[in-house]
Parts: sequence; structure tokens; C-alpha cells
Amino acid sequence: MNDSTTGSQPAPVGLLRRLGCMAYDGIMVLAVLLLVTLGVSIFGGITPEHPWYPAYVLLVGLSAFLYYGWFWTHGGISLPMQTWRVRLVSRSGGAVTWLQSLSRFTVALAQWVLVLWGIRLWNTGQVPMAAGVGAVVLAGLVWTVLHPQKLMLHDLLSGTRLIRLGPDRSGGI
Repeated sequence: MNDSTTGSQPAPVGLLRRLGCMAYDGIMVLAVLLLVTLGVSIFGGITPEHPWYPAYVLLVGLSAFLYYGWFWTHGGISLPMQTWRVRLVSRSGGAVTWLQSLSRFTVALAQWVLVLWGIRLWNTGQVPMAAGVGAVVLAGLVWTVLHPQKLMLHDLLSGTRLIRLGPDRSGGI
């Protein structure tokens, strides 16, 4: 996919822009998950001891995937991505498939689980293990900064990449 104004490859998305977009997208998916939880709580709520709790966890995960998957497969851009001028495309520059979305979501989720595990290790006093997990996470971030296309692990494994969009020339507000 070439930038129509310059004829060159679109600029990759740097780490800070990527993290800003992740934070904003995290707020949006949290709102979706709160609505799902509200819907479930209308029927009496579900605690971890409830027999339907595994189904509830699956529903939450599926809802998060559908939020991201829908935007990624329908134009490659969510509201936060639009705000940060970022688009998700396949490695060739085309549209992202549902399979690529699932792969990207699963690997990204595993990366966040790793981060949360490291925090838990730190909080429970298992500092050497937490430091090891932190080193792995830091290595992934350094890899992203040094990679020519600024790809993260979930980009590499899903065959996708983030591109930076040009300035918005719509005039806006």
C-alpha cells in the first residue's frame, strides 16, 4: 500500500503513538465489557463460584475480540486509531482477515498476560522472577523500537502492521 500523496511506503507507527492508541482503545473496550457485564448482572450476576462463570469469562473474551476484530476487518481503524492517525493493514498493505485478527488478538492478549504476571510476581515478593519477566517485556519493546517497520510480536505472528496515516485535511472543528 503506497501513500497516494508521495508514492512511498506509509510510515510505520512508533512505540509512543502505539501505546497512546492502546490506552485509548483500552478505555473503549472497557466500556464494551462494562456493558456486557451490566447485561449479565441484570439476570442476577455471576460470581467465580457460579456454574455459568466460565461461560461469562468466554463471553467477555469474545466481546473484546469482536470489538477489535470488527474494526480491524472493516477498514482497519477504530475510533482511537482514527484519533491517533493509525490504520491496521495486512503485511502486503491490504485488508486484515478475521483469522489475522484472531491471531493478533490472541498474541497481544498473551503479551498483556505476561505483563500482568510480572506485576503479580513483583507484588508477591518474587522479585527475581518478576525481573526476568520484565526483561522479556523490555526486550520486546526494544525490538519494536529497533525494527525498521516498528513491528511488535503480534504484528509479526499475525501478518499485520500498523501504518501512520497522513494529516487529517477535512478541516475538522
